[in-house]
Amino acid sequence: MKLRSTWWLAGCLGLTLIFPACSKETFEKSRVKEFNLSSTANGGNYDIKVALPENYSPAKGYRTLYVLDAKLDFDFTALECEKQTRDRHQEGVLVVGIGWGHDRLDDYTPTPSDIGSGGADKFVEFIEAELIPRIESEFHAIPSRSGRAILGHSAGGLLVGHSFTNHNRVFGCYLCLSPSFWYDDAIALRNEKAHRAQNREGSGSYFLALGALEEKMRPPFVGFGDALRTYYPHYVLQDYITPGKGHLDSKKTNIKRALSFFFENN
Repeated sequence: MKLRSTWWLAGCLGLTLIFPACSKETFEKSRVKEFNLSSTANGGNYDIKVALPENYSPAKGYRTLYVLDAKLDFDFTALECEKQTRDRHQEGVLVVGIGWGHDRLDDYTPTPSDIGSGGADKFVEFIEAELIPRIESEFHAIPSRSGRAILGHSAGGLLVGHSFTNHNRVFGCYLCLSPSFWYDDAIALRNEKAHRAQNREGSGSYFLALGALEEKMRPPFVGFGDALRTYYPHYVLQDYITPGKGHLDSKKTNIKRALSFFFENN
């Protein structure tokens, strides 16, 4: 990643877009498929990981969970998905981890600034036009919006929100953790309003989570949640604030809660 990402961590701990090192937990290696995908949409070169569910069969169709910041969150999310599918006696899901093809702040920010170059639209184009077709053709993912979910934390949460507001056709389920909705004077809230008329008649599910100590993140988080509750009657909505936790130490708790929401509502 570029130096500005390191600077952003050091200078803005309360609104950080960077996270600690990966968990030591790992998913069973024999069921993780890896490949590299170069994008014509934005020129990025992305390392992709796909965790296959237990008893995976090419004859079946599978729901898919796309996980941003794969280097940080793929293993933990894949393990938790497997645990929850076992506990719930549900069919497993494909967990697709998307690595960094550019500096993550370039891909996850919706508008240019001194933090990121605003490449979110091109990044979503890469997911929709290049990654999803490959996952559907090679791994038998269900080829429909309702079969796809996306999970992201912090700047990744900002990208999840942008996917909902500006590219609502791609995903049916949004798992949005500690989103950086403060970015660019809360551009996420302005985009929600701008695209509300075309999005509000759709259906799906949306989970929002935050740490209780993330006070600077809370106003736009609350504003976005209020808009969802007010204007999107056909969405299943849930939000959660983790008591006593901040931006980093709330993440694993909120991933678990997000996945519980996903398996209960999709």
